[in-house]
Amino acid sequence: MAAELKKIDLLDDDARRESFLSTIRQALGHDAKSPSPKPDSRPIRSERLLRQVESDSPQLVNRWIEKARGNGMTVVESTFSRAAEPVIEFLMAHKARTLMVNFSSNPAPAIEEKLVSAGYELHHWGDADCMKQAFKCDASLTDCRYGVADSGGFLVWSDPKFGRSSTLTTAVHIVLLPKRLILADLIDAMPKILSDNNGQMPSNAVVINGPSKTGDIEMKLVTGVHGPKYLCAVILGD
Repeated sequence: MAAELKKIDLLDDDARRESFLSTIRQALGHDAKSPSPKPDSRPIRSERLLRQVESDSPQLVNRWIEKARGNGMTVVESTFSRAAEPVIEFLMAHKARTLMVNFSSNPAPAIEEKLVSAGYELHHWGDADCMKQAFKCDASLTDCRYGVADSGGFLVWSDPKFGRSSTLTTAVHIVLLPKRLILADLIDAMPKILSDNNGQMPSNAVVINGPSKTGDIEMKLVTGVHGPKYLCAVILGD
């Protein structure tokens, strides 16, 4: 009996599906009983519909800053030679003294020396105890791979040089982003990701658009649950 009822249910599902598809075929001007013909080629992509920002827009940096601030980030413009100044100012504002430092490259060589001279305790991703220290430090200081102008976010991915914990475990996160690394959107970012990883996708690629937020708890917005509560981006000019 159960098998017969299941068979009837499947038949009903098929009938409903066919009725639904027939309605669509008629709306498109096709024979309601015949499958729709396959198109000869893929439709032409409209860049105006798919992309909010043009790749060569002179406003990429301004767009990134506007969107990032709207997402709740603190954004400061600086230069490579003076990058330590806004970093120290943000650390002082949040009373942070110990830092997890994680650079996938070396965007500001002198910044660590200035932080040490100012009395900050630095720990580095890659040290033997870095995973434990990532949970103990007051703040993290990292670079990122690219900025994404259409959302005001920055793109990071983990590899042996860059640990994902450094962007997740501290309440305060400071990111160094050179202006030249700001891209229009993920359409431009995807080829960069592949070329930077020998044609392969990394195991963990994330776009961070602002301080961590969730509304899962009684539908109330809470900041700093799944990651940093305070996020500062230092935009570096050449």
